[in-house]
Amino acid sequence: MTTTPDGGEASTGTALYLRCYPYDSWQMDAHRRALEDHAQLLGAGPTQTYLDNGAPSAGLRPQLRLLLARASMGQISTVLIPGRWVFSLDSRTADAVADFLESTGARVVELPHQGGRAGDHGRVRPQRRTGHGGHFPLAEITG
Repeated sequence: MTTTPDGGEASTGTALYLRCYPYDSWQMDAHRRALEDHAQLLGAGPTQTYLDNGAPSAGLRPQLRLLLARASMGQISTVLIPGRWVFSLDSRTADAVADFLESTGARVVELPHQGGRAGDHGRVRPQRRTGHGGHFPLAEITG
């Protein structure tokens, strides 16, 4: 974390978020390594992994809750994910989580698909307008 000239904290952190259900004894290593490699391609620097292993998308996800809290405090500048499905299998809920992260100033970057173009270093979700001004209560997102 760095300090801004006015004494506030600047967002410098890059987060990797993974969720697996049912529990994966290998800790989703292949996905984690792919996200770390992609972070290096983007020049993101050190990363911190948030892993909800064994958590269903509709259940309690303590690492997602922690990630959202840190993003809301300005400690996260980029969130790398393999796909929006890690936030939820329900696309509206997944969008709400991504919208919340973006409303904090964090960029949400999905891994490019295997069939992506050369030089395609990830897809940044475009900003979308919501009826809530882009802000969602944490309890509404994390269940």
